Amino acid sequence: MPRAIITIHLPTHRRTALKIEHDRPEAAIAYDGQIGAYLQFLKGEAQRAGFSIETDERDWGPLFSIDEMDHQAKKAAHDWLNTQPDFWNWIPSA
Repeated sequence: MPRAIITIHLPTHRRTALKIEHDRPEAAIAYDGQIGAYLQFLKGEAQRAGFSIETDERDWGPLFSIDEMDHQAKKAAHDWLNTQPDFWNWIPSA
């Protein structure tokens, strides 16, 4: 059982990621084409750290939420996530 489950809320994540790139059409194409690979990357890294990554279609609130057994696990998951590259820093160069 993972120490914590990090759920990425995809509509909010997409909207936030595209805002960073000023909603350029090519950014939407890049995001839509690479988000699956990015999530696979995060899932692999999370598993090695003892966490789990899930996604949902919740379209309000934060980019992600953390389901944990205690405060220490939540802090560890949050700290771990902050060490991971965001989508635009991860995306492979074209």
